[in-house]
Amino acid sequence: MGMASRGRGGSTTGTRGPTRYVKAHTWAGTGLEILGEQDFTGTHLNRVGVRVVCFGAAWCPVTRRFIPRFVEARGKIGGTLAIADITELDSPLWDTFRIRITPSIIVFRDGEAHTRVDGRRFIGITRSALAKLGPSIGTP
Repeated sequence: MGMASRGRGGSTTGTRGPTRYVKAHTWAGTGLEILGEQDFTGTHLNRVGVRVVCFGAAWCPVTRRFIPRFVEARGKIGGTLAIADITELDSPLWDTFRIRITPSIIVFRDGEAHTRVDGRRFIGITRSALAKLGPSIGTP
């Protein structure tokens, strides 16, 4: 099936669930910073500057298809791109950021959430939605 969709109580539908071998393979070679729960204090990202963070799960086929497009956007949408790895279903980042669909993108300015684009079920984040992020955060 397609994307992860998390309902109330942390359950998932439409997924096979996390697989560790996919996680290492999916993010390898992207050249992007991989973020985990240790990089956040509540909803604050412990980084300065503008970060465009894709919240994604390696077991989600839509996220896996999206990541190469996300990497290609480097330099076009401004900010530093990163992936918040929410492959593990018990990651607190799912609930902290109310992630219901992967991939979803949150733009942080000096650690504070500024702009958000949630993926659409079975579609993800379209090229046009990704392109619109540039003007919203001030493309270099």
